[in-house]
Amino acid sequence: MKIYLFLILLLTTNIVLGQSKGKVLGTVFSQNAEPLEKATVTILNSKDSSVVSYLLTDTKGKFEFVKIPTGTALTLFISHVNANPFRKEFTIPNGENYDFAHLKLDSKSLDEVVVNIVPPVRMNKDTLEYNTNFFKTRPNANVEELLKELPGLQVNMDGSIYYQGKEVSKVKVNDKDFFSSDVRIATRNLDASLIKTVQVYRDKGETKKDNEDEDKLPITINLKFKKDFLKASFGKLYGSAGTRSRYEAGGLFNTFKDTLQLSFLGFGNNINRQSFDYNELNQEAGLGRAENYGFDNFGGRNYSGKANDIGLGFNLNNDWGKKTKLNIMYMLKYNKAENQNTGNQISLYDQEKQYSASDYQQQEKSVGHNLKTLLRHRMDTTAYFEFTPNLGINSKNNSTFGMNRSYTDLKKLNDATGTGGNKENTLNYSHGFYIEKQLNKNHIVSFRNTISINTNEKTDTSFQNTNIYDTAKPRTSLWYKNRTQNNSNNLYFSAAYYNKIIKKLNFDYYFTYVTNRQGPQESVYINRDSTGEMHAAPYENSYRYKYQDYITGIIFYWRPTKDFNVKFGTAYQIKANHFDLLKINSVEKSSLGYWLPNINIRYKDLNLGWYKDLESPELYGIQQLVLDLNPLYTRKTSFIFNNIEKQNVSISYYKYTSKLQFNVNGNINYVNNSIGSRSWRNNNTGQMTTQMFLSGSKYNYSAYTYLRYSLKASKNWSFYLSQNNNFYTYENYSSINDVDNKGTNIGINASQQFSATWKNLVTISPQYTYSWNKNINSVKDNPDFIESTYSIRKIGAGLNINPIHGFSLESTYSLDNRASGLSGRKNYHILNASVYYTFKNNSQLKLTGFDILNQNTQNYWGSQGNVTYFGNSLTLKQYFMLGYIHKFNIIKTKK
Repeated sequence: MKIYLFLILLLTTNIVLGQSKGKVLGTVFSQNAEPLEKATVTILNSKDSSVVSYLLTDTKGKFEFVKIPTGTALTLFISHVNANPFRKEFTIPNGENYDFAHLKLDSKSLDEVVVNIVPPVRMNKDTLEYNTNFFKTRPNANVEELLKELPGLQVNMDGSIYYQGKEVSKVKVNDKDFFSSDVRIATRNLDASLIKTVQVYRDKGETKKDNEDEDKLPITINLKFKKDFLKASFGKLYGSAGTRSRYEAGGLFNTFKDTLQLSFLGFGNNINRQSFDYNELNQEAGLGRAENYGFDNFGGRNYSGKANDIGLGFNLNNDWGKKTKLNIMYMLKYNKAENQNTGNQISLYDQEKQYSASDYQQQEKSVGHNLKTLLRHRMDTTAYFEFTPNLGINSKNNSTFGMNRSYTDLKKLNDATGTGGNKENTLNYSHGFYIEKQLNKNHIVSFRNTISINTNEKTDTSFQNTNIYDTAKPRTSLWYKNRTQNNSNNLYFSAAYYNKIIKKLNFDYYFTYVTNRQGPQESVYINRDSTGEMHAAPYENSYRYKYQDYITGIIFYWRPTKDFNVKFGTAYQIKANHFDLLKINSVEKSSLGYWLPNINIRYKDLNLGWYKDLESPELYGIQQLVLDLNPLYTRKTSFIFNNIEKQNVSISYYKYTSKLQFNVNGNINYVNNSIGSRSWRNNNTGQMTTQMFLSGSKYNYSAYTYLRYSLKASKNWSFYLSQNNNFYTYENYSSINDVDNKGTNIGINASQQFSATWKNLVTISPQYTYSWNKNINSVKDNPDFIESTYSIRKIGAGLNINPIHGFSLESTYSLDNRASGLSGRKNYHILNASVYYTFKNNSQLKLTGFDILNQNTQNYWGSQGNVTYFGNSLTLKQYFMLGYIHKFNIIKTKK
């Protein structure tokens, strides 16, 4: 690692020192000689108008650039929302700095005709705007490539976008949602040539309420099309076929006209891609395909196995005048997956080693329909409402085969083989309704209602043959069927009154009512040793749970100075729980009140916070009757009805400039009680008995740091260095053969990446990742409880070459050192590459090699209490594919 960092530092130093750099500084004033804060100051290369750097002036109107090229013709461009633009040509003499001293901007006048000059970068109120005319991209480039050219934005190789250290949550097109579940649908499939302006802002929505903590607002990017497009229809079609019968195909069609946007997409593949995307490599270091996943409605996580995925969907946006907006998004998903997991573990019981090995295989098919809608209407400038109904209908069925065996160094304990499957149907409906009315500039009232209705019907069947060697009846068989229906209904009402009469002290008073009903209804049937099917009512864990929350609270927002603000308040919550334990004819009721205070203090870039919260009891701990159907496992009764009180303390600091982004935060989380697990094992037979119990309090700690430093070393070279580090602890309670233990898992993850780009054509990004995990037990001097340390190291690099004579290359390599067994380690070499050739009609030919060295694997290793375990999951292996991509634009311009 030290050699790796030294080489990066040496490369950076040699290139940077080889360039002559200077400093540019000055102060911006209004026509009335008042300092202009948040004026956008941009330095351009006069030859091609490309952006060298930009920043915003501070509270005193000052700006200062460092490491600006000397001896080069440059242009200073300054803009402010309340002033006319300022432009001046200059050159920094070699070995010197350039001080503009005092710059005065003329005020805007409504009477004079002002030439409309759009600067490269400007702050338009709270929105940062980039004029794409000043940022050059290659022909046929997509929006993602454009965003990479914009200073202040970070675009990772997986397509995620960051601004001021926070991930962008939504990408809009012409102020309309565009497949909002996945930002990559827009950034990777829209042509950069269509975009006139890129806007970045913290999205406060339509509310008139002041937001005292803007850092917590979601970040949105809005892509403004060029205004001379009256109508545009555009999209792409693609298809690939390859070895091992691998294939991928899909298409995207968009038509935009005035206030209407309509988009259709479809895709199909058997390479575990569950979202619409045609970038082969989605993760630095080459392991992306083994851990690829989509977002929200466009797929679920599919970390392992082999899958065939098909998706069809559309996105509709329509505006009725300036008051009403409608968005409808629908997605049909089909997934056929094959999974296989093998594992083994070592356990210590009374200093005796016991081993187990397992093999689990699954075939699964699922079909899902997801519909999301948004209707927003503004009655007038003081009132609006928003209605967001969502509907999901999903069905799934699978078949399984499994086998496991337990043994010691001297004898066999037990083994079992089984087949099974389940069918599951779910229906989910939810909606949100929000209405807000501004009575006058100091008084706002609002009302919010959400409803969630979830129905799940599931039928599990299995047949198991079991051998327990040291017992009177060594061989048994069991057929089992369980029909479970679980309905969950949640109703939420909240009314709030917002007051800002006092200039620096606002408050929000609210009342909330929540009611929730849920609980499984089981029907169990069994057949032991072919003696006949029977209704096994004693094994049905049916119950109903209902809770009602009554919450009233007040939040104060105090901002004595611009840099200092405090948010504090308290709430009183009454939680009424009602448990109806149907199998033992018992009812448990409780109604308790809780004070839930909170405070958040922010000074400039430093933020401190503390809050107290309340959660419902953990339902998975409830077991009404002893469950001993499986001859190898018995679950004893447990009744856990306690609410969970939580407290959280946090501290964070962030610093952002156009070249440096730094963020650090830490959290301490406390819960007053948790759920632990007791287990007893019969050393002669390997039979296990378990029981959940209400355990003690827990403290969990976490910390995170992020650093990114960007610089443009010369006209042709640019670099960035980024580092992500996190630390966490997690506590859990357990009891093994009547020995009580409190386990603590400690984890550290560190990732460093360096990127060098030449002429926006060639980018190389070496990366190093280190993960460390340690398991600590409260039980000491007991050989059954082991403490272990485990680490993973990855080193690799990505290489991207943009079109050179029509050819492009995307490639990644990683050397991954991790577990290959319970005690073994191995180096895995993962190499991927894609070569593109772009024709004059913008179509592309593509050749892809995934896992070229045929070493891709997915292993996991860990330890807890007295157990050390290792597992291996089926994942995609080496394949090669040849594909074709066709893009089209049909644009009608204004005459």
